Amino acid sequence: YHQAMLLPVYTRPALTIHRGEGCYLYDTSGRRYLDFISGVGVNALGHAHPRIVRAITNQAARVIHTSNLYHHDYQAPLARRLAAWSGLSHAFFSNSGAEAVEAALKAARAHGLRRHPRKFQLVALENSFHGRTCGALSVTGRPEYRRAFGPLLPEVQFVPANDMEALRAAVCEETAAIILEPIQGEGGVHVLTEDFLREVSRLATAANALWIADETQCGLGRTGHYFAYQRFPGLLPDIVVTAKPLAAGLPLGATLFSETAAAALPHRGPGRA
Repeated sequence: YHQAMLLPVYTRPALTIHRGEGCYLYDTSGRRYLDFISGVGVNALGHAHPRIVRAITNQAARVIHTSNLYHHDYQAPLARRLAAWSGLSHAFFSNSGAEAVEAALKAARAHGLRRHPRKFQLVALENSFHGRTCGALSVTGRPEYRRAFGPLLPEVQFVPANDMEALRAAVCEETAAIILEPIQGEGGVHVLTEDFLREVSRLATAANALWIADETQCGLGRTGHYFAYQRFPGLLPDIVVTAKPLAAGLPLGATLFSETAAAALPHRGPGRA
């Protein structure tokens, strides 16, 4: 194991994982651990589930990757299921939650700039986490994560979770989107209140901005609902981001769009990435 060759951006424990089974992991010496990390919320169905192993094995013998340039047997059925679960109308698939957030931010920018050349402000929450790519990092409300990589996207305002007055002061006609986790994960499991989420929805509509719900950690059944915003009837974001347990450990993210949000993105012709 040439571990010295790994970039030391993470402090790893003196533990080398060898295999997993169900909710347990085993190291190279055979010691068993109860897996509370689950790949940071990825392995929602555990390790080495026989149905998942069978599906991956069978598909690997057919085709592994086609890109978004082509149809295959599973894109449309998964898109239909996610649309039915979320109440939105379109899905875009990517490799990770961070990429799914980037797609959401690009849609927000495109939506805003169609309306005014200065409509690109983003409103996000303190203590939030949306990913480690530059766009997603720009709306992550953890200064210690952003500090070494600036300047990032301009015109991002952070407000405290559940602070209605700060939210109202931040949203204006130049706001392109409000992005939030309905339940903050890495920031400390802060639950956004119904009143706050309804005010987010109202302000976004009034400013002709998009509401982006990042459900990467709190979505896909973790609250007893498909998505955490569905705890409160009648709430519907313009864009929903999901990933992590979506493919039970394989790299897959999805950005779900309303008709309005989807219309903002330009169409790419054949052969264009």
